[in-house]
Amino acid sequence: MAINFLNTVNLNKNQLTQAAIESQPNDAAVGGTPVEGQIYFNTTDFDLRIYANGAWKEVGATSGVETFTNANGTYVSNSVVNNSAIGNVTTGTVDLSAVDGTSVTGTRFLSKDNTWDVISDQIAIRKATAAALGTVKLFSDTVQTVTATAVSATAARTYGVQFNSDDQMVVNVPWTDTNVVTYTLTTTPGDTDPTLITDADINLIGSNSSTDTVTIAGSQREILVSETGDTISVALASGAFTEWTTTGVNLKLPANTVAQTQTAGDNTTKIATTAFVQTATTGLLQLVGGFNASTGALASPLTGNLTSGAARVALEVGDYYVVTVDGDFFGNAATPLTTGDSVIVQTAAAVGASVESDFIIVQSETDLASGSTVGIGNSKASTQIDKLGINVAYTTPTDGTATVGVDINSQTDMPDALANTDQVLLYDASSGKNYKASIEKFSGHGSKRVSLNTSVTGVSNQTSPPAGTQGWVIASNTIMGTVAMDCGIELMTDTVNALGAGLTVYAEISRASNAITVNFTAPSAIAQGEYQVIITRA
Repeated sequence: MAINFLNTVNLNKNQLTQAAIESQPNDAAVGGTPVEGQIYFNTTDFDLRIYANGAWKEVGATSGVETFTNANGTYVSNSVVNNSAIGNVTTGTVDLSAVDGTSVTGTRFLSKDNTWDVISDQIAIRKATAAALGTVKLFSDTVQTVTATAVSATAARTYGVQFNSDDQMVVNVPWTDTNVVTYTLTTTPGDTDPTLITDADINLIGSNSSTDTVTIAGSQREILVSETGDTISVALASGAFTEWTTTGVNLKLPANTVAQTQTAGDNTTKIATTAFVQTATTGLLQLVGGFNASTGALASPLTGNLTSGAARVALEVGDYYVVTVDGDFFGNAATPLTTGDSVIVQTAAAVGASVESDFIIVQSETDLASGSTVGIGNSKASTQIDKLGINVAYTTPTDGTATVGVDINSQTDMPDALANTDQVLLYDASSGKNYKASIEKFSGHGSKRVSLNTSVTGVSNQTSPPAGTQGWVIASNTIMGTVAMDCGIELMTDTVNALGAGLTVYAEISRASNAITVNFTAPSAIAQGEYQVIITRA
């Protein structure tokens, strides 16, 4: 019995060795309804036949060129002449058989209208003259890229064309440039006092009697303009920037110089004034000392009280106090302070005028941890029956960091009877990670048989199958609880299939995400439930 393939078989350019085509005595014996491109071997006529354009046709030596004869004509000839040639036939080169003729009036030529014509007269090639037409020679073959001037009718602007001694066409254009103006450069001395505004003039005297003056001017103590003959020199005046001197790499300002005060917070390389520094440092933190949070008394060597009494100390913005004894700040039970906490003054107050809101409270987070409070605590392995196997270990040497994990090796074996909803923890040595998995993955179905019928949950028809195919889509996550790439597929016939029940058949099977697609290329439509698949989960 033949193995049934229900889709195209792609050999990927590999050879099909020692294979035989279906053999039948005649076309009718092939059976069924043939399709375009189907082939078989006819054992009666001993030829290969193909079904093409609705009929069986021969494929072989006698189905091509059987005989071929060719001959040379009057004007066209072949390099190879055949007489009843068979098989691979060639005519060789096809060409005109004409030969070169003579240049006489009676010589004929093939014209554009595909006729043989007679040359009526020979055209003489001669030099052009003033009285006769002829051929000419250009002065240059270089292509002129400049656009030509438009044709004009201006009087006295039309010039004749002549030949030079090389028989090249030339034209002589008389031309005089009358728009050129030349200038003579002269100078006028300016001031010579370097402490005064200085200037000098450059005079441009044109050949057309025009005079243009260029003035170079300088300001007092900035620019000095001097003139020697026809030379004008521009330089810093002798008194410029004399107040700016340097000592080593430091810049020294002139006496009585006032620097500009920069914007507060400016962090550029600009010069900072005393006012800028005072503004920038206002409000910075200043550690004053410790205090007793319960009584308010300042710690030695300080004296006085921070929170109690009419003589409690005055406050400046930025004053910083650290708690040395636990207590309620300003006697407020809602503001408990512990050793290491601190308070910072945000509002200045005079002696005896301070209140709790004048301070910012900074917790040190050194309290013992509780269910509602972040603080200091320790960790240890659980002794609860449902949390056994939790391992807590501190790094060595101890740095306060504890590592918590599941001790897989110390776990006991699970009982034999488990529900599918139970889960186990698995350690993957390759990744070094723990994973949870349902018991079903181990004790549930490893494979299932599913009918290709859309009435089955998780089975649907392919929405847009390739042309000429019919397809079903199986939701692997629904039926097997896993992705399609983890599923193996075997396709077989059902009891209602005309091929017979329980036959393994072959179709195109593809996998993507959670979808397994089965595509059939069959001569007729496939009904629901004709085929089943056995799905095996990896």
